[in-house]
Parts: sequence; structure tokens; C-alpha cells
Amino acid sequence: MVNRKNRRKEDDFWSDVQDFLQNNDREYRRFIERWFDTFDEIENIKEQVQPGTYVYGFTYRLGEDGKPEFKEFGNIPRETSDYSELPNMEYREPITDVQKRENETDITVELPGVTKSDISIETSDNILVLKVEKEGRKYYKEVELDDEVPPENIKASYSNGVLDIIVKKPQTKKRTGKRIPVD
Repeated sequence: MVNRKNRRKEDDFWSDVQDFLQNNDREYRRFIERWFDTFDEIENIKEQVQPGTYVYGFTYRLGEDGKPEFKEFGNIPRETSDYSELPNMEYREPITDVQKRENETDITVELPGVTKSDISIETSDNILVLKVEKEGRKYYKEVELDDEVPPENIKASYSNGVLDIIVKKPQTKKRTGKRIPVD
């Protein structure tokens, strides 16, 4: 015999799943349409540049607000301004995951086939620039941070093809007031 209380929880669960799918269907359809348009772009690129390897993919996750986030990666130029420009077709944009926390931002980047010495990380204003230049393996990625971060607040480690970067948010300076005498 099915307990009514358990049955109610099960019905709520499936109702939530249905609501989620209906609310995110439009975003998903827009992304899939863009994804198929990319194949047309690849055909156009083939005629403009020398033959080579074309990489394109996307990752999907739920954002902090519960809405889906689709992020593209590879070496196919993008029409939207959301993405950094790759220096040229030889570079690939690696799969990157950015997790923002209260006091830090954790960045995980997949960089197979390279060594620590091949990796260059620089900061400029609030942009973290990652670049790898190795024969046969060239990667480029720009990650926009919330604030300008001094280099001493950034720690990076590389193991088994995965680069982990921890960006500590700068301490906010407390304003101290000073009493001004009135003459």
C-alpha cells in the first residue's frame, strides 16, 4: 500500500521537474539552434583558412539562480561579444569551469597534453588571461573576474591535464573616519 504522504512528495517532485523543463525549454532550444548554426560556420571557415582541426563543444550546468548556463568552447569564432577572441584558428578555447564563492573564485581548466612550463597566466585589470603555446597544443582563454585582483591573490596548480586556479578576492578596506573640528 502506498503511503499518501510519500505519494504527495513524489507528485511534487515530478511537478517540479515538469516546471523546470517547461521554463528552460526556450533557452535550450535557442542554444541548440546556435549549436547547429556553428556547423554552417565551420563550412564557411574551411573556405577562408587553411585546413586544420576544428574543435567545438559546450558545457551545461545550473547557475546559482537555478537557470541553465550553456558555455561554448573550442576554436570556432563566435558571433556574440560574450566570448573572448582567440588569437587565431591555431588556438583552442579550453573547457573551463568558474565557481564563484563568497571570498574566492575557483577556476578549473582542462589542458591535456601540456606541462606546467607551457602555461602562462597573466592578469590585466579584472581579466585573467591563460595562454599555452606548445607545438600542436595551443590554448587561449580570458576569464573576467568581478574585481581587479593583485597577482599575489592568485594561486595556480597543474596536475594530470587539469589547471586549478584559486583567486582570493581582495580585502575591502574599511573606511576610517576622522573627526574634523569646526572653528
